[in-house]
Amino acid sequence: MTHFNYFAESEQAGQERFQKIRDGLLRPLVRFLIRCRVTADLISLVSLLQLVPFGYLLLTAENSQQVAAASIFVWLHVILDALDGPIARTTGTAGPAGAFTDMCVDHSGMLITSCILTAAGFINPTAAVAYVSSYTVAVAFTIWLNMIGHPFKVVIRTKYLLYALVTACGLFDVNLIDKAVVLFSVIHVLFAIAGFAKLKRILRDSPAE
Repeated sequence: MTHFNYFAESEQAGQERFQKIRDGLLRPLVRFLIRCRVTADLISLVSLLQLVPFGYLLLTAENSQQVAAASIFVWLHVILDALDGPIARTTGTAGPAGAFTDMCVDHSGMLITSCILTAAGFINPTAAVAYVSSYTVAVAFTIWLNMIGHPFKVVIRTKYLLYALVTACGLFDVNLIDKAVVLFSVIHVLFAIAGFAKLKRILRDSPAE
């Protein structure tokens, strides 16, 4: 597995095992999609497009049932995003470029979802800015440290928790999203500070060329 990812050191081996299991389970579907000339990049695009109906349903929602229906498309975005890797590996096109695309789609999904939730009134605009900016910085440090072979031992990815809270809001009519985003922002800031300190220490201790 390329180090161009945002998995923690403790997750790397487990992620490789999960990847093999997932590829095996999805092999019939992946082969069918390949026969239909579906590429990994096309799957990534379709994944992002799921956020269009999500946004429409959420922005026009008048009750919790409509919020629950909207959340289905967030999870379709996540599920489809998990298909591009198996397709790329089966077709022999997997590599850093594909990993880069996957992370861009992943991150764009979080940004778009956060913007839609803010526009729909689920997140305070200030909290939303703090969330997406701190998340972006924390992810950037995580990827950078992985690329130079000094990953975090543990990484907390809050976007899936955010998606789960949207679903919970629809199913149980309980909105904890705004408060959770504030907590998530604090977590991201701590990771960003830790990443900055770790990277600066590594660069300081590296021998001069």
